[in-house]
Amino acid sequence: MGNLISYCDDKSDLKFRDEDNALAAKWQMSEKKVSLLRKRFNSIDREAKGFSTRGDLLSVKGLVLNPFIDRIVEIFFQKADRKEGEEKLYFSQFLETVLIFRPVKERDVNNPDKVNSRINKVRFAYRMYDLDNDGSISKDEILGVLVMMVGPHVDKEQLEEIAERAMREVDDDADNTMSFEEYAKIMERVAVEEKMSIKFLE
Repeated sequence: MGNLISYCDDKSDLKFRDEDNALAAKWQMSEKKVSLLRKRFNSIDREAKGFSTRGDLLSVKGLVLNPFIDRIVEIFFQKADRKEGEEKLYFSQFLETVLIFRPVKERDVNNPDKVNSRINKVRFAYRMYDLDNDGSISKDEILGVLVMMVGPHVDKEQLEEIAERAMREVDDDADNTMSFEEYAKIMERVAVEEKMSIKFLE
């Protein structure tokens, strides 16, 4: 994620000032931070179209080495505009997804209305495994994520055993899928508030 939000030092484009100020007020951020994120977004939009495409995000330097690049881009584009078969990700949509990684204040940790609450951070992590975006995770999807993580370095049979064991441990209702509720239960022991936070976004 750091590669997506690290910023460049070009001068801010004044034509976005009103929108950026409105976004800063909406998300209770400083105008300076929104402006810096805008600069980063504009550097991704290499042709100055006013929006980003999947190709723009897939070519971000550094991110191309991330084994989860396709999943990260897919989650960003779940908020994109879709017209006539074309997807366009605008800055406001980009910002809303990035803000999931904003450190959450203690009073807001369990507030589902806050984009960066614990439950929304867990939901983002869950979607990384939900490869077909159907709202559940199958054993094959767990296996697919394991393959992304380790590549060809571990025998596939071993990975299949790990995926099967993981499913057995969490599938409380024995329906051979992992629901969000089942995933959230196993994540209770994980400090996602810390692990899924980027200090710059405070």
